[in-house]
Amino acid sequence: MLTWVLAAGAVLCLLYYLVIILYSGFGTSFAVIWLLIGVFLGLSAAGVKGCQRYPDRLALWVPVSLVTLCASGMVILIIVQMMILGTVPVTAEQNLDYVIVLGASVKEDGISKTLKLRLDKAAEYAFQNPDTVLVLSGGQGAGEPETEAAAMQAYLRQCGVPEKQILLEDRSRNTTENIAYSRLLIEAQKPRVREFLPLVPKVEAGEVLQQPVSVGLLTSNFHLYRTMKIAEKQGIEGLQGIAAESDRILFVHFCLRDCFAILKDRLVGNL
Repeated sequence: MLTWVLAAGAVLCLLYYLVIILYSGFGTSFAVIWLLIGVFLGLSAAGVKGCQRYPDRLALWVPVSLVTLCASGMVILIIVQMMILGTVPVTAEQNLDYVIVLGASVKEDGISKTLKLRLDKAAEYAFQNPDTVLVLSGGQGAGEPETEAAAMQAYLRQCGVPEKQILLEDRSRNTTENIAYSRLLIEAQKPRVREFLPLVPKVEAGEVLQQPVSVGLLTSNFHLYRTMKIAEKQGIEGLQGIAAESDRILFVHFCLRDCFAILKDRLVGNL
């Protein structure tokens, strides 16, 4: 039974790898992980079958270690996926002062589908909340013809989002910097603010009053959990998550990729 489970997992992983390659090409980030997992599960299935057929030729610790490794990896994967999916809000908080929109890859022939879906959600929010300012966050990565922020601005302007609702943050190179630089940009709009989300001076009838600044964070649904945790690590509290849809065919791949990113960020202290 165990052999068939491992073999079936190997076949599914290899088939999904082919789907990814046919759908979005060999350049798809982290796609090779499905090939590696498929090969590992296939070798594990062969090892378990060999141990069952020739129990005296292979030490018992070998199949036990393989099964334990696979089971542990599956448990970790399920737990992390539950955290990722459990963070996705059903509805977005309305009338926020600022919404940070995270960038994604920009290619020579235009923005990626992931970025387009984020920007479509951002444009929808901007039209529904005309007083909200969108902070477009993303620098210029390797192979990108321009900064992600500039490409995002051009797309939103084509969608009809007015210039007054757009701020550009074009220095960041990763998610951690997205949050940090966007925070600085928002604080720069309110020179007397010393904290990110607490109190902003407001002058009324000759008196200095205090009103809270509300900030949202818009990114893909699979990416929201990690981004919110990075913001919390930076001492930012009270952010309102806004989830954009993601490519349905690549959704499982994106979730697995972000699972590894979460584990990596946890190890290096970003979370």
